[in-house]
Amino acid sequence: MAHIEKTVEIKAPVEKVWALISNAERIPEWAEGYAEKVTITSKQLRGVGATTHEIGVAFGKPYEKDFVATEWVDKEKIVFENVTGWPWKGSWIMKPTKEGTLFTYTVDFDLPFEAERLKEVFRKRYEELLEKWVQNIKSIVEKK
Repeated sequence: MAHIEKTVEIKAPVEKVWALISNAERIPEWAEGYAEKVTITSKQLRGVGATTHEIGVAFGKPYEKDFVATEWVDKEKIVFENVTGWPWKGSWIMKPTKEGTLFTYTVDFDLPFEAERLKEVFRKRYEELLEKWVQNIKSIVEKK
């Protein structure tokens, strides 16, 4: 599996970061231009077992994906997995620091195609996208 990890220090307490991150319907705020709409599809809004349906445009192509939260530790960590399409797992991890919060976004995935060059191009673009997202999260949280 490919692994990408991006970390940013946010000058705000964990509670502020958590308020943004733990609300799946707010994903389009920080994943602007990618996720257009996220709908919680389970009765459960938060916690292990909460499911979502995401609609967006990835690298110029429309997509729809379903996710389930597989790990949930309030104000510390959320792990979620794609339950449709190719194998994909992500996590959002928050740790308090002297200045605020250390936020880490990780993804692990297997791509559905064999060409190594294509895999590397996709991985690089995805890495750039994750960097943009953690910076967007930082900007949104620090503004408030």
